[in-house]
Amino acid sequence: MKDERIEQAVVEVLKRLLPALGVNGSRGKLIVVFTGATVGSVEAITELRQLILRGFELQLVFSETAEHIYGQWVRDGLAGFPCWDQLPPVTWLRALRETRAVVVPLLSVSSLSKLALLIADSQTGNFMLHGLFTGKPVIVARNGFEPNTKGRAELGFNHGWPELTRVIEERARTVASYGCVLVDITQLSVTVAAALADEAEPEPAVATRQVTTSRTLIAHPGGLVTAGDVIAAHRQGADLHCSPRALVTPLARELAAQHGVCIVRDESC
Repeated sequence: MKDERIEQAVVEVLKRLLPALGVNGSRGKLIVVFTGATVGSVEAITELRQLILRGFELQLVFSETAEHIYGQWVRDGLAGFPCWDQLPPVTWLRALRETRAVVVPLLSVSSLSKLALLIADSQTGNFMLHGLFTGKPVIVARNGFEPNTKGRAELGFNHGWPELTRVIEERARTVASYGCVLVDITQLSVTVAAALADEAEPEPAVATRQVTTSRTLIAHPGGLVTAGDVIAAHRQGADLHCSPRALVTPLARELAAQHGVCIVRDESC
């Protein structure tokens, strides 16, 4: 009972403190999709709290399995934080139109496979697939499905035949080719923030293909350009060549400007 009273007191403090600090969802809505994966669930709560503190309003969506496994646990983890709610089970199109991005902290192997095959037979599947169709950023933590992550190894899910690993990796590459940005769960909130940086915010050292340069171009096939990518290019005296849809983190932009690395966007990348 004592622990429960302490937890309730913390919740009440958060309810009063965070709105007073300007946490008001002013950066827009995010659809947050939970499927049946469990690896990375503790980190997911931390990342969702970070998104709220960064100014986003979260709309949670659970698959039937996810709701059964940890729906209440997630809601308890966000208790006291403002700017979040849960969408009704049949709602998706209007919410999708209003959201700035679709965020998937926990993606199961089953849901990965369906998305790779363009199957949307559930509310969660509709948000992910039609998020891609409407050009919304779809940002996915890969920890829930990657065969060799620490969490899956701890569950004993890393002893399958190599063909299983090959197929999962192939399906991950497939959804990335559709436009999904796959990241580690610990990078989820910073990646979302980078993807949704205000349009008015300057993006130094990012150019279109028409810019002429005599420097070497390093092809960057991934969907996320990080500070590490910029530093690696700088050490080689080169510029970065990436897709127009690639996300560039704020630190990567800053370092690109500082070190004179040009990030060239090109459809052919």
